[in-house]
Amino acid sequence: MTSTRALLARNRDFRRLFLASVVSLAGDWFSFVAVASLVTELTGRRGAPAYVYAATVIPVFLASPIAGMIADRFDRRRTLVIADLARVPIALALGLAAYWHSVTLAVTSTILLAVGASFSDPIASAATPNLVAEEDLASAQALMGAVWGSMLMVGAGIGGVVAEVFGRQTAFAIDAASFLISAIAIAGIRRPMQEGRASQTGSIREAIAYIRATPTVLRLIFAKVGVSAANGIVGLLPAFATRRFAFSDIATGLLFAARGLGAMLGPIFARGAIGATPTVRKIIIVCGISTLSYAAAYAVFATVHVFALALALVVLAHLGGGAQWSLSTYGLQRETPDHVRGRVMALDYGLATLAIGVSAIVAGLATDYAGEAATTWWLCGVGTIYGIGWLIWSL
Repeated sequence: MTSTRALLARNRDFRRLFLASVVSLAGDWFSFVAVASLVTELTGRRGAPAYVYAATVIPVFLASPIAGMIADRFDRRRTLVIADLARVPIALALGLAAYWHSVTLAVTSTILLAVGASFSDPIASAATPNLVAEEDLASAQALMGAVWGSMLMVGAGIGGVVAEVFGRQTAFAIDAASFLISAIAIAGIRRPMQEGRASQTGSIREAIAYIRATPTVLRLIFAKVGVSAANGIVGLLPAFATRRFAFSDIATGLLFAARGLGAMLGPIFARGAIGATPTVRKIIIVCGISTLSYAAAYAVFATVHVFALALALVVLAHLGGGAQWSLSTYGLQRETPDHVRGRVMALDYGLATLAIGVSAIVAGLATDYAGEAATTWWLCGVGTIYGIGWLIWSL
């Protein structure tokens, strides 16, 4: 097994991409905890955080096709730098939303940040195979998947404390600074982030035709939907923190930190389970089992009233979620040629975020009428049915 530490040590360009992801993702989760608590406070609705969560993902679905075309037709490094710099003033606008007590400005800024993410995340995934050797790709993707979870753990956990102790404006300022640091790191990457041959059309139709003609890619691009369809539960974590465990940003931050711990460890465990060059069948089996374990853990979570046990179940759920997300991304990176990879990754990301956004809206609406526990069980049922059906279709 390739040492991930050795990969970071010897590969300067991948290390810069990795560090850029570290700082920008940490800033994102600093701001999310603060925005969720701000909107809940201003509206008085317990389902409000789910709507905020939807605002962070649905715009990604709408913008992803454009991002994918840009990723395959234009310089990926330059696009990533522009996406980071554009988000600096938007993150600062969240501070004004807190100062003016404006829900509209808070939600609008959140949507614009999500549009920026629609360019950043899929393009980074598309570029990763160009920065590492083929035998290092599984390790590189495990690292990129783990950094998402680790920064969620650190960003959400510390972000809740920062928002509680120093004020929400401080959390938003940290988010803005993180995008600036990320842009500097990416600007210093020397190796080309795409092959010399660009797509002739850069069209989404071309990418869809490739996906339909490639059964493995077709199945993998639908792999994330199972977990994503149940992911509205994540938007309910602030409601559980408020009503069942404690009323504070710190409790919310700890639940999100537990999510991050699971999402950090999931890709690492999955990397160990599948090996450096896994078969497609092995990737599919682990993805399917991970989807089912996600739903099962959250179904139990909705029944517990002990905070420590709740934290453990959130970790367990996102062990599966993190493994499934990282493995399906790795499979697509490996199976898709570079000239169409940006669009394929953007479509994959967009489809997953659409499912997450719809799930979050449903979760918010259902929670206002049925409560967070019943809503959680319903979403777990959706994830379970999808996971079983996807496994049967894919094997």
